[in-house]
Amino acid sequence: MNFESSVTLAPGAIRPGFGVRQRVLVLTHSHPKITRGGAEIAAGSLVRALRASGEVEAFLLGCSSKPETERLGLSLTQPFAEQDFVYQAPSSFDHFKFANRDAKFPKILLDLLDEIKPDIVHFHHYTVFGVEAFAIIKRNRPEAKIVLTLHEFLAICLNHGQMVKTKSLQLCDAESPMACSRCFPELGPRDFFLRKAYIRTFLDYVDLFISPSQFLADRYIEWGLPRDKLIVLENVPPELEARPAPTERSQAQVRVRPVPSVKWSAGRRRPIRIGLFGQLSPLKGIKVLLDAAKELAANKIENVRIEIFGDYSSQPLEFQKAVIDALGEVSANVRFHGPYDNSKVHRLMRAVDAVLVPSIWWENSPVVIQEALTNRRPVICSDIGGMAEAVRPGLDGLWFSVGDSMSLAEVLMEVSRSPEILTSLEATLRRPRPVEAVARAHMEAYRAIGAPK
Repeated sequence: MNFESSVTLAPGAIRPGFGVRQRVLVLTHSHPKITRGGAEIAAGSLVRALRASGEVEAFLLGCSSKPETERLGLSLTQPFAEQDFVYQAPSSFDHFKFANRDAKFPKILLDLLDEIKPDIVHFHHYTVFGVEAFAIIKRNRPEAKIVLTLHEFLAICLNHGQMVKTKSLQLCDAESPMACSRCFPELGPRDFFLRKAYIRTFLDYVDLFISPSQFLADRYIEWGLPRDKLIVLENVPPELEARPAPTERSQAQVRVRPVPSVKWSAGRRRPIRIGLFGQLSPLKGIKVLLDAAKELAANKIENVRIEIFGDYSSQPLEFQKAVIDALGEVSANVRFHGPYDNSKVHRLMRAVDAVLVPSIWWENSPVVIQEALTNRRPVICSDIGGMAEAVRPGLDGLWFSVGDSMSLAEVLMEVSRSPEILTSLEATLRRPRPVEAVARAHMEAYRAIGAPK
């Protein structure tokens, strides 16, 4: 097929006529080799798991606006693998109603669909692609089934989909045109009424919605998504390490090595290490953490050390300065390590005794919690939303009151007095569902909406 000047394909990238296996195209708003947010990590993990099943021909379409992924003005390239594509997106995306202003995109998408002929088109985000993509697919390839995994509350909330008030940062329980216009006074209630109607018009083309948490599902059902088209299914969990395909020689090598338990002997003075991993942003609770660290220092708690692995460079300059100033004020009980390579997250997590998730927004199904449980590390988290759903207090970790630095400090002081709390939690931690089982559940969901068996 001639993709004209908009697409370049590696030789043999698409194999026509491979039998009765499902063809699945997974789309995400970035690419896991370009950025490492939750949605792109989940999309990449799903593609790898589907391919490993041997039952699915899986393709990945990610996005990029970075110059280094652009090739001679081409809009679709394959810089990473034969069945992985990158859409070079313009910067003109309309985030208010999730509209893609790229006039070339409909043809780019349809040409790719004509070549791949997927049975399932599974979106792990509609940002960058635009909600109109659902209509483009259905009107031109009506036999293809559209699946959408929901991330954040983007359709519901204009404030980055996080359902937090713009000025006060207070939690928001429900949207309404009037309430939304108070957060964005430059827009009126009519604008938000039309925004919701516009987005829902295109979401009607989706055959199945997947929510990684019940909390997120309930919010979207309340907003208007049909209950009978929505299922709760967790994202494919992160593996401890890349494992080779089993062969006669490698069968004994593919088992993941057990993670050693943390134990304290009487009188041992090694500090208790609490790790924070991920992007440092206002809603991720970094201020709550640093204020709690000050409280620990004021109470002369010296056997708890907070290890921060994260990046704030993409945040507004005012916030960056606030973080730098706050880090300069804390005592030696806080260590800031800066950005980390996500491929090394398992090793880093095994070096701490518990993982901290102090977000002050609801969260959905944080990848960092999956990573912590995979590495058999208890989680200390805020007591709301997808965090509270994923972490059973007293079994998988400990809760503290959201946004309350004193509450967090009290939990850490209790751990300081009785570090065996963390050791005891290791015996009751929930084990993430195996990768193969979650992939199987996805394939069963595809078949349930009419994809070939």
